[in-house]
Amino acid sequence: MIAKNNAKFSHARPLSALLAGAILACAAGCGGPAPESSETGATADPSHGVSTDPSAATGFITVNAPPPETAVEKNGTMRDGDGRPYTYALLGRELPAFSGTLLSGEPFSSETIDQWTVIDMWGVWCGDCRVDGPYAAALADAIAEDDELAFVSIHTPLSAARASEAFGTYGSVDAYFEERGFSYPTLIDPDASIRDALEIAWTPSYLLVSPEGIVRGFRTDLSVSGSADPVGAFLDDIAQVRADLS
Repeated sequence: MIAKNNAKFSHARPLSALLAGAILACAAGCGGPAPESSETGATADPSHGVSTDPSAATGFITVNAPPPETAVEKNGTMRDGDGRPYTYALLGRELPAFSGTLLSGEPFSSETIDQWTVIDMWGVWCGDCRVDGPYAAALADAIAEDDELAFVSIHTPLSAARASEAFGTYGSVDAYFEERGFSYPTLIDPDASIRDALEIAWTPSYLLVSPEGIVRGFRTDLSVSGSADPVGAFLDDIAQVRADLS
């Protein structure tokens, strides 16, 4: 599993300041037109991080329930009005094997997962992911306090065909982290092969994987959860799954 020698990830700004940026970004788009899906690769739309569908696919799920009648099929996935998926194909199934290199230069393999692990799939190119960044950073910090829970993010492009656009105007994940004032363990998926293997239909997406390597939970953006404390609510969801399966 990922070594926790970086467990106390140091942030240049306190959590309140990190989240303030996300809240302002969200507020800027709440009164505007329906946001473009992060799957378009758009980066400038200020309404990223906003959910406009009353039946939005923004909650934590552990089983694939039938989607509402308002769901729209796109690329083989039933989605809400903003493009977020209602289901996740790998729920209850074994996590496909993948490997790569962390920003730190260390190798990583999914075969080393031996404890409850949260996987964050995201990309600098994705406006919704950038809005979610402070929440992901806060989640990584909180998870670092739990010896039985681990966190890793996977930076992925929209597709192999758009791999050259993966880092947007930042040029690298390191540059993005430096500007934002936070960082967390990140595996680089240079050609979307990990994205494809994990059947990711939306970024950002969070997977909860058990010590046995089974995908036990899924959710999209924390920033659109509707909770006053998205990170705390997600941790509560994780704790419930762990308790139910203990």
